[in-house]
Amino acid sequence: MISISLAAQTPTLLLVIILVGCVLSVSVAAVARRSQRDGMVYWAVGLAMHTASLLVFSQISWIGEVSTLFYANVLRACAWAAFAEGLSEFYRRRPARTLIWSPVAAILLTFAFPGENLTLRIVVISLVFAAQDVLALWLMWQERDRAPGRGKYFLMTGLLIAMTILLLRAMQAARGASAAMVTLTGSSPIQTISVLAVLVVMMLLSIGFLLMSKDRADELNRILATRDELTGLANRRCLNDALASEWIRARRSDQSLALVMIDIDQFKRYNDHYGHQAGDECLKRVAQAIHSSVGRAGDLAARYGGEEFLLILPDTDAAAAERLAETVRKSVEALDLPHLHAPSGRVTISIGVAALGSGFHESVDSLLGAADEALYRAKHGGRNQVQVALASLPRGLPSGSAAGKLVQLIWRRAYESGDPEIDAQHQKLFVDANQLLGAVMVATDSSELGKLVDDFIADIVQHFQDEEAILTKVGYPGAADHAGLHRALLDQAFVLAERFHRGTLTPGALFEYLAHEVVARHILIVDREFFPALGSNGRKPLASDAPTDALTAT
Repeated sequence: MISISLAAQTPTLLLVIILVGCVLSVSVAAVARRSQRDGMVYWAVGLAMHTASLLVFSQISWIGEVSTLFYANVLRACAWAAFAEGLSEFYRRRPARTLIWSPVAAILLTFAFPGENLTLRIVVISLVFAAQDVLALWLMWQERDRAPGRGKYFLMTGLLIAMTILLLRAMQAARGASAAMVTLTGSSPIQTISVLAVLVVMMLLSIGFLLMSKDRADELNRILATRDELTGLANRRCLNDALASEWIRARRSDQSLALVMIDIDQFKRYNDHYGHQAGDECLKRVAQAIHSSVGRAGDLAARYGGEEFLLILPDTDAAAAERLAETVRKSVEALDLPHLHAPSGRVTISIGVAALGSGFHESVDSLLGAADEALYRAKHGGRNQVQVALASLPRGLPSGSAAGKLVQLIWRRAYESGDPEIDAQHQKLFVDANQLLGAVMVATDSSELGKLVDDFIADIVQHFQDEEAILTKVGYPGAADHAGLHRALLDQAFVLAERFHRGTLTPGALFEYLAHEVVARHILIVDREFFPALGSNGRKPLASDAPTDALTAT
């Protein structure tokens, strides 16, 4: 009784499915835009053809059995081919049109012989449609990792249900139930189940494909929100979020965290000479080289702004970050991009490295500032090099260990001013700085550290006084301004030293000021301005022994 009752409702169910199909096809067509290239246009056409095939089938008593089967099945075969075209476009694949449209030709061939057995015709048609389902499933399985979200599971479920029903129809037709499959009034449970299955399949296919398109759009929006449009690296917003979370994680778990700041050398001059389009291409090539050099999944390569990039390296100390930075530098150099205004004649980068060390960095801004300071030294030290922030070096290393000798202040002949007294005092300050560095790295007793700090500052005071006297004697026009710089440096040094003695400043932070500001920036950069007044006839320094090479890994 139940099966007869269901069968009696088959025409009504078919009418409902036709109405649903019309609504679905119009809805999909309304949101489909060819410019999106997500296959939705093909999907709307496929739904319309599938609905048209049902409409033709509903008029079997008026059109005739053979004509109805012909038009309805050709339309349905075209609908499945359109679905396959839509999937190919969604996955950005070149459609295999011979494979996609050959089932339509197969359906046409089944009607080439008017006297063909109805049972054989239904079996063949069902198997052809099942093969079209298999083709769509095979395509989706191949691209299963490229479709985000859950829409693909709705779609694959619909295809599996359709394939199952088609195989059941083929089996029932082979058992002699073919006549019941072409009537809308007879008591045929298989026909009723087929009609209900069509409704379910159409809903699953429509919902699944729409969800797939929505999921892709959401994924694209997420990428656009976190990726730099030009280079494809993480953008500043993503960088800030990642840096904040990695900082919290590193401080909470007492793990290392390194930052690598990268800047393209002479990029403005590159842009001015080659044009902005070439500049954009240069940025993309450099970004690709940076991204290729970062191998770990947890590392993040981001565009910091303009021609600057930043690497966030969790669980990485200064030494490992420096090795990676050198790999990045060599990768960019190996691109061999011509740069007329660069000393080497090709595009290069300068890199600053900073790592989280106990007691040295109390905030993200402090760590970023250390990386920026190291980059400054790399830029002003001749470019195309890697410099490490001294405050990033580990503390408590045993004396004489390899790590304890990682960084020293190295005196070079290129730093000579031509005045024996000034040069001797400069070298003495180098020795003072190295002694303090060694004491800091082996965690020397605070009283001994305090004596080294006081001696270092006393030598600086004496040197500044003697240097000012020499500059006044030779008539250097900027002597007064230079003396003003000395006073500013000493005022800051006295303040920091007092904080150190009170225990509110780490020795590493004090050393960083004395070594970077007094030695690297002032003695070896600012002092060069008065060298001509001393009558120095020394050689012009090379990029390889420029001022900030004083801070050299050994």
